[in-house]
Amino acid sequence: MKIDWTKGELRDAVMEKAGVEACIVRLGSAGGGIGIPQLTGTKDRYVVGDVEILEDHSAAMMLRCFAQGEDREKLYLRFGLLPHFPTRICLDLKLLDNSTIYTNRTPGTLKLVCHGHRMERSEVSRFELGIEKVFHEVRVRFSGFYTTDSMPDTFPMPDRKVVDTFGQWKGKEWPKKIHSFEELKESMEAQEGVAEYPFPAWNRWGGDGQRKLKEGTGFFSTLKTADGRWHLIDPDGCDYFSMGPCGTHAGDGCRIDGFETVCDNLPDEKDPAWQEFYTEGIRRRTAYMQPEHFKILNFAGVNLKRVYGQRWREKWEEIAMRSLKTNGINSQGNFPGLHVNDGHDSLPYVRELPGFPMTKTLIFRDFPDVLSEEYRENARVYAAQLNGWKEDPWLIGYFLRNEPEFNFVENLAIADEVLRNPARTCCKQGLIAFLQERYGTAGALNAAWGTDFTDFADLEKPVESCMERYPGSEKDLREYSVFLIREYSRIPAEACRAVDPNHLNLGLRWSKAYNRDMMAGWEYFDVFSINCYDFDPTKDMDFVKNAGVDLPILLGEFHSGALDRGLLATGLKGVPDQEQRAVMYRYYVEKVAGHPYGVGAHWFQYNDQFCLGRFDGENYQIGMVDICMQPSTELMAAAKETAAVLYEVKNGEKEAFGQEPLSIPMIGY
Repeated sequence: MKIDWTKGELRDAVMEKAGVEACIVRLGSAGGGIGIPQLTGTKDRYVVGDVEILEDHSAAMMLRCFAQGEDREKLYLRFGLLPHFPTRICLDLKLLDNSTIYTNRTPGTLKLVCHGHRMERSEVSRFELGIEKVFHEVRVRFSGFYTTDSMPDTFPMPDRKVVDTFGQWKGKEWPKKIHSFEELKESMEAQEGVAEYPFPAWNRWGGDGQRKLKEGTGFFSTLKTADGRWHLIDPDGCDYFSMGPCGTHAGDGCRIDGFETVCDNLPDEKDPAWQEFYTEGIRRRTAYMQPEHFKILNFAGVNLKRVYGQRWREKWEEIAMRSLKTNGINSQGNFPGLHVNDGHDSLPYVRELPGFPMTKTLIFRDFPDVLSEEYRENARVYAAQLNGWKEDPWLIGYFLRNEPEFNFVENLAIADEVLRNPARTCCKQGLIAFLQERYGTAGALNAAWGTDFTDFADLEKPVESCMERYPGSEKDLREYSVFLIREYSRIPAEACRAVDPNHLNLGLRWSKAYNRDMMAGWEYFDVFSINCYDFDPTKDMDFVKNAGVDLPILLGEFHSGALDRGLLATGLKGVPDQEQRAVMYRYYVEKVAGHPYGVGAHWFQYNDQFCLGRFDGENYQIGMVDICMQPSTELMAAAKETAAVLYEVKNGEKEAFGQEPLSIPMIGY
């Protein structure tokens, strides 16, 4: 079915040019959109069409799905598009089932995520195509839209070059943009030198050598002092606050499959000199997603080798260590790459254990059947990885995993999903046994829940949206959900502890702290970790503390980005310029240090992302260095200023930096 744009229903938008086949719309900064009434009458699976962003930066597009009588979408798909880059999109309406947060990319489209609560097609009263909130109106051209049950055969690319030989966006200029090999060489060589901390009181770990809090164990540990403050303790027994970037690698992965024709002078992938910078194959982002083909090029590595030849990695390590340590950065966050478990002196680091235990049958998204023997056995195999790491004193500790995807659904109760899932899982058998023990008879259960089950065997069949349909069930299902989350944490945590008693278990790196159920199992961790993309992390830290978690809190990810240094999207927090990125860094890190439970804050990430997107399409200006390895001087200076007062702020002797950053709505996906 073809979409007729003359029938579009505008909200916070102006139609500049309308036609049946195509239109140009000016979408309001509050998140304007154009309703597509024809979509509510079709059963086709896909919405396909061509979109062009008529601005000089990327846009976060939105397909909003509204229920009858609601003025806020119940579910939405958010996806990124490049500027002045006509792109064929293909939106899968099967995603209304909310079974995933992530999807595989189609050529030209950037990252796509799904947020909200599941909907039936018949429940959607309005489909609206628009933008996320942004700092100004955005002009967009829509053309050739239709619905279909088949994926399109082609995803055409523009017939022009948009990426230069160094991996930079050609359509913008900015201070210190590299235009020649000579400029690249001069920039890199200026960063060489010895790596030393600038503060005499700091020891080799980056701890405060004048604040010995207990006898050293040879490994990192924790301590809660008499004043109620939690601390990390370095291997010598000194106070340690972990401050540094995630992803300390020589460049970020730049996904180029499908984009080869829009890039200038790509290195010959068949030439042995450049093969080490290409990665090609099949990957599956999560256990439940379809595998996809990818081709990655490390542009930063190519740039380094152009300057240093075969010594490029050695020189990168020198440059990176000097840049970080001389600015008071004493840690590597998740995904570390500088002298990791290699016997060299290093920057202390944290890491995520890959391959968190899964089961063949999943309950919802990536939540496994945690009561099964399969889960316990996979946890033992997973924990065995620590055998090769348990003697490294530079390893602070390990995360069990990163951002469980089931937690992105606000107020989720896992037990509700256990009942909805048609599979005969161990979790379902355990829930039924729990209810039998509590109620004895189906009649007593019915009286409490307001249901009409004949017997407990009826719970073997799928029960759709049990808590919503039968509010009396919520108390029991919440209680059992807490039990399941605790088992989700306990089983792999105990398996890891049995293998490696030396290092700290840093928990699960929750994506957000807003569901008390997800705090369950904290007692099996040494540190509680959350990723918090706010300007002030205090609210999330207090949520964890007030939920009864008595552990040090590590902020595993935060960042901000701007549009004044060549990239096209801000990331998950936007600011006007580099000066405000620096303000945001100081404000955030010192808020964490000043919190009695705060022990670390890790910036995401070390490298800027690629203008055409990393593996999943993120293309954010969030790095401490750009694709040509030039440091963000404003951000590095802010890190050094915070490091200079870090331990005084941590111990309540000095007020945290109080200047709030100026913000703009994010351009992120």
